[in-house]
Amino acid sequence: MTDKTGALRTRTEETPTTWQCLTCHFEVVDRMLPRKCPRCGASRVKFVEVGAQAENEA
Repeated sequence: MTDKTGALRTRTEETPTTWQCLTCHFEVVDRMLPRKCPRCGASRVKFVEVGAQAENEA
């Protein structure tokens, strides 16, 4: 998601991505961001892309 608008980034590849729930730390591997966490039911806004934080810091 972009920092300012919260919109999802468009992907050029259709490869699976690992998404992590910030509430329960459950990881989902899928091409699309899930609507809610399968474990705790948290909204999709509580998910981050694993590895995205390292890209933003560089």
